[in-house]
Amino acid sequence: MCMTNESSSQADKTSNAQRGRGRGFEADSQSQAKPQSRRARVFSPEAVDGIEETPETITAGERLPHVSEYSSIKLETLPVKGVKSLAVTVAILFVVLVGWDFLNTYRSLVEVHAVAGVAFLVLIALAAGSGVRLWWRFRHDKDSWRGLEGIRQLASRLRGLNDKGNAKELLDRIKLYNRDKPQALYLKTCLDQLPDYSNDREVVEHLDRGFLQPLDNEALSRVSKYSLQTGLAVAASPWASLDMALSLWRNLKLIDDVAQVYGVRPSLVNRLKLIKRVLHHLAFVGTTEIVIDQMSELGMISAGGMASARAAQGIGASIYTARIGLAAMNASRPFEFLDDQRPKTKALLLPIVRQLASLNAQNNKTE
Repeated sequence: MCMTNESSSQADKTSNAQRGRGRGFEADSQSQAKPQSRRARVFSPEAVDGIEETPETITAGERLPHVSEYSSIKLETLPVKGVKSLAVTVAILFVVLVGWDFLNTYRSLVEVHAVAGVAFLVLIALAAGSGVRLWWRFRHDKDSWRGLEGIRQLASRLRGLNDKGNAKELLDRIKLYNRDKPQALYLKTCLDQLPDYSNDREVVEHLDRGFLQPLDNEALSRVSKYSLQTGLAVAASPWASLDMALSLWRNLKLIDDVAQVYGVRPSLVNRLKLIKRVLHHLAFVGTTEIVIDQMSELGMISAGGMASARAAQGIGASIYTARIGLAAMNASRPFEFLDDQRPKTKALLLPIVRQLASLNAQNNKTE
């Protein structure tokens, strides 16, 4: 029994000793991969002019190369004081001088006869009334133009929307704009045919197609009529001053007639732009007339050639008039033209050129 206990205790000591030392493992031999050989490469830059030169140094006070030394020169704008006070003072002085002059004139006329003084006062009253009327019309036209600009901006925004409900504001504005105008009847007829399910974009397209396109046709008809009349008058007239007077009168009348089609009078800014084109037209008519006269006096062209030259002058005047008319349409139309809707000068002038050419042929046969 003692032997058994001693052997078991010795076995326990041996196992404890082995646990204390731990268990040894032998690592498996693994084959190590050989490193791949890499070839060395030499970087060689592309051939650029000046690459071998030493770059320019930048120090304090110097600028980058190829930059102007004077590019940063800029002076601050000084506020101009006293301009408003000066303008008010000059205006008051002008009114006082004019009033004093009128008073002296009235006293002088009264000394001559009382009727002369009364007539002078009547003339002053008429002039003042005309000035007030002109100011009132200008202010009314300015408000009307603001309404037109608002309609244009809103229509341009709604063209790209497929929502519903936003077009009500456009309809209210265009109704107010055409109120008490002949266009109101055509607008009502167009709106009666508007489907209830139309979205914003479809409302704009319906107004453009049913209300504005008939007005476009009427405006183009007037432009064609004025262009033909101007071309015939310029081709038939032998005097430069008469040509310029006729062109000025017909072009100004054309601008007003086209504006009346759309129910608007162009603003002062757009009138000035159109008047600039009218002045170019007058310069063209006057210059070509002088050239034709000089060539006729020098014997450079015959009678038939002069008739052809005048016909060409009439065609040129018609082209200028047509362009002025199309510009008036662009300035007066409530909705802006789309690219595929914009009237073409070539299609408008083709019948005019044919009529002027046939007239020139008849004149040549008569001669």
